[in-house]
Amino acid sequence: MNSDDQRQLPEPLTVETLHRAFSLHQQGRLADAARLYEQILAAEPSNFDALHLLGLTAHQSGDHERAVELISAALRIDQTQPDACSNIGLALQALGRFSEALAFTDVAISLRPKSSSGHSNRGNILRDMKRLPEALASLDRAVALDPSDAIALNNRGNVLLDLGRLEEALAGFDRAIALRSGLVDAHLNRGNALAKLHRLEEALECIDGVLAIEPQRAAAHANRGAVLQELRRLDEAIAAYDRAVELKPDFAGAKFNKALALLLDGRFDEGWPLYECRVVQGMLSLPKPAWLGGKEIRGRTVLLHSEQGLGDTLQFCRYAALVKDMQARVILRVPAPLVGLVSTLQGVDAVVSESDALPEFDEHCPLLSLPLAFRTRLDTIPAPSPYLSSRADRRAVWSRRLGETRSLRVGLAWSGAWSTSSGFNRSIPLAELLRRLPAGPTYVCLQKDVRAIDQAALDSSGIRVFRDEVRDFEDTAALCDLVDLVISIDTSIAHLAGALGRPTWVLLSKVPDWRWMLDRPDSPWYLTARLYRQSVMGRWDSVLEQVAENLTRLAEEKRPR
Repeated sequence: MNSDDQRQLPEPLTVETLHRAFSLHQQGRLADAARLYEQILAAEPSNFDALHLLGLTAHQSGDHERAVELISAALRIDQTQPDACSNIGLALQALGRFSEALAFTDVAISLRPKSSSGHSNRGNILRDMKRLPEALASLDRAVALDPSDAIALNNRGNVLLDLGRLEEALAGFDRAIALRSGLVDAHLNRGNALAKLHRLEEALECIDGVLAIEPQRAAAHANRGAVLQELRRLDEAIAAYDRAVELKPDFAGAKFNKALALLLDGRFDEGWPLYECRVVQGMLSLPKPAWLGGKEIRGRTVLLHSEQGLGDTLQFCRYAALVKDMQARVILRVPAPLVGLVSTLQGVDAVVSESDALPEFDEHCPLLSLPLAFRTRLDTIPAPSPYLSSRADRRAVWSRRLGETRSLRVGLAWSGAWSTSSGFNRSIPLAELLRRLPAGPTYVCLQKDVRAIDQAALDSSGIRVFRDEVRDFEDTAALCDLVDLVISIDTSIAHLAGALGRPTWVLLSKVPDWRWMLDRPDSPWYLTARLYRQSVMGRWDSVLEQVAENLTRLAEEKRPR
């Protein structure tokens, strides 16, 4: 209820009760406030303010469904109240109903166009919808309307963080904290920005400062675990995740991060079961039971399905043969770009695209649950080499296109998707890579998409680029088979080359994705892979120096005598 709301409530008792309820509400005594709102509604079921504010208490208490129900009832009485439109938008956002949330938020803005908070809320919803440029525009508008709105500045910093504009994000969080030092979310987000900038000790100090004020804040413990993991202090990281879960038992993110830490440390027996908590975070819902091992499937049709990135699919489709060995009929469901390639896989009766209708099946298993189903340990990783193959007709086409060469032919992939949470660790500026690559070898671009910041360096590099001629992963597989060596950062290309059994050098950050584990120069997943690891977080110098030295030696061995 706004202080400038001039509507008259019909009964003095109702006015007095509402004011008492609202006072309790402002103090954070949600249950006490809700009881008084309910008393008002018992006497006056159509009281707009009581319906709206009771809905708000429900939202703040985590009952978002009831919040939508109550605020919807209020809006049927009066559709012209921007606060109610805004609050139902927040409840719908919490339920993941983003399009509806955006529609109500837009109504709220139309009713109060100069509301900084309205534009800020709109930016948050657009961020959840992954519409980042629009989200930033809304938050820019919020800050322009009220430069002292610390919450809008904090929200804007989060979008900048998602966009990889780390220094700008950090400056935004600093500004929000200068305006409102007690805004704990801004301190936590500042820690995230510092971590992404590889200023890990500062990030840890920032998060510890939050915990000194709010020791029961589960998110801070989880963030602390993530920073400790980046510092390679895995036991401490796992303890921090455990504390987060102790404070918030349904904290799927902390459980998932703990699973990643365990897997990174090679503790598969503990890691695989906990890794199943990712199901809570939005896995494909299927009408048939999941198979996670331990059950007879002879004669049954088992659907194995992708769930994450292309690289994950390429890495874990190898398990199809093990399922087939159990006398099951195996159907593999994968992203459309991989259908042709994985059709070469042994042990698969049919391959379908994720865009196709679901086939008939009896049981299903996500690809990344197969290690749990087969109780995979480090010494039992199925690592046939190769387990995928390129098509002979595609190799013939690309062999003619590449032409003859007597020099070493090297395939390159230097950048991954920045939209992922670890994208900052999976990209090398092409100009930096080119400065280190020795002359002599013939270099071939294996990645289809090139970042705008790399385009000029690529155009002047002499690297052979085929752009739209590469139609799908079958073409890329053929190119991998026609080069002598693949050098790739941690992208799907590294997994493709490994699955094809090609000599592959993988360039890794100091704390890489869990599947590459720590310190070892080889991979138990890919027998032909050699791993090059950063010695300093965020710095590729030592990696590229070692690659250049070994590549020079290899090129010399290849040079005709």
